[in-house]
Amino acid sequence: MQARTDWENFAPVLRRHVHRVFGELAALADDRPVSPDHPEDELIAWLSELCLLSNVPFHYLIASESMLPSNAIRLFYVNPNWQQALVDGACSLGRNASMDLSHDQAMIDAVFAQIGKGMKAVRPILQKKLVAAEELQEGVHIMGGFILRSPLVRGWRGLEFQAFSSEGTPLRALRIEQVSDEVLIGLFDGVPYTLEIAQPPEGFYFGFNHINGRFYKRLRCFESGELLAEKYTAEVAVHNEKLRTIDVCQTAKHMKDFLNKEITSAEFALQMIKTPYIGRVTRTDAD
Repeated sequence: MQARTDWENFAPVLRRHVHRVFGELAALADDRPVSPDHPEDELIAWLSELCLLSNVPFHYLIASESMLPSNAIRLFYVNPNWQQALVDGACSLGRNASMDLSHDQAMIDAVFAQIGKGMKAVRPILQKKLVAAEELQEGVHIMGGFILRSPLVRGWRGLEFQAFSSEGTPLRALRIEQVSDEVLIGLFDGVPYTLEIAQPPEGFYFGFNHINGRFYKRLRCFESGELLAEKYTAEVAVHNEKLRTIDVCQTAKHMKDFLNKEITSAEFALQMIKTPYIGRVTRTDAD
């Protein structure tokens, strides 16, 4: 009984607050960037996070475990109509009469346009980064993403994800968040066609390839650091296989034969760098 009384007292206050915010939003220019200095942006910020599926129960997203088995990744897009229904439901708190519904229906489009811009600001604000007003001129029109379930999530903290459209255009990350020990969700401004998963940048190390019992190193350009063609591959001389040591001098000579120049210690270090691995997942559309 007490809970019902508290809700009856709270609902009209929330209703007035929502009406006030909707009224202020209707009077704002559509291109005004979202800023925490304006009180009405508190509601927009909360709704923006909601549209990024924050605080949405996970079983609403994945209804059955068979949809996301272990060691699997799923690419998807979010229906904008579903997002608008989500916003409408969140703003319906304290809605008591048909006049309230008519008011909300008149204001929802203006609010949803602001939410589309606010979604772009959520991630930078959480990372304590500045958001340029130019970045918020256009809202998020359609959102896509991925859900990854793998031991990689737990074992490789700091994995980096970059999504690309079907035209190869990089997509802006809106949310990259670990939701459990082995499940991670990523959302982007656009529908991903290709997803790159890279080891953390601090994963740089010295290394080479083991092929048919011998060791080889693909060489790099000294000016740019980029890998050269496959034919520029020098053999890595082994000093003691049991101790897992290499013969640096002999390996440098092999590099010299390919590059036609003496190799300094710094240049040798550049050649021995092995960049973190990058895995690519590409969507295949059914005919």
